[in-house]
Amino acid sequence: MEENKFFKLIWRFNGLVISVAGVLAVAVLVFVTYKLFQDVTGDRTTRNIVNIEESSEVKENWRFGQLSKFNDNKTLMIPLYSDQSFDRAYFSKSSNSTRNFLFIDIETSEKKWLFNHTNYLIESSDKLRYGDFNSDKPVIAILYQLVQLDSDQDNRLSASDLSTVAITNPDGSGYKQLINELERVVDYTLLNQTELFLIYQKAGMSYSTILNLESFEMSKTEKLPKVGL
Repeated sequence: MEENKFFKLIWRFNGLVISVAGVLAVAVLVFVTYKLFQDVTGDRTTRNIVNIEESSEVKENWRFGQLSKFNDNKTLMIPLYSDQSFDRAYFSKSSNSTRNFLFIDIETSEKKWLFNHTNYLIESSDKLRYGDFNSDKPVIAILYQLVQLDSDQDNRLSASDLSTVAITNPDGSGYKQLINELERVVDYTLLNQTELFLIYQKAGMSYSTILNLESFEMSKTEKLPKVGL
């Protein structure tokens, strides 16, 4: 009899464990299903993607971003963002991208746009100044990486497309394209007040070049050696 009671207790305990495990499994399944449903049907927000599909019903709103001021607060630089949104039957999607910059000269009140259109995706805009990130040295020039064409033909301008490196003076003037159809900018550093050392990848090869920040001319452009060669 005692042995039967013992086995009954074990069966009851096992049944309780199985019941609890079943409840937990159902709860986990419900939670995972809910998260998947939320992911599929909810809003999706991306950055630095411009939808250029002509047949797509895209709503596009424009807004200014946070301004930056430099060179003794004489120059203001204000980004122009596009907010694209488009609805599908089961989800909505939006994308925020930089499309232009407005430059304002505080002393003369002159205002001018970097471009007279909004056709490009501006991936980055870096103010070149000698010293570290917190340097109070004057901005020498502004280096841009932008996407002009849908090179992978997916009806989007994005980081997966080939890009262009360009440069301007600190006030946005003197725009010049330096390198076209590159895969990515690896890195760069200021050698001094007038020279920028830049490493980039193009057509499956890596290159280095030195950019003169006064003339915006490149020199000493060379392929980087492959490993073991």
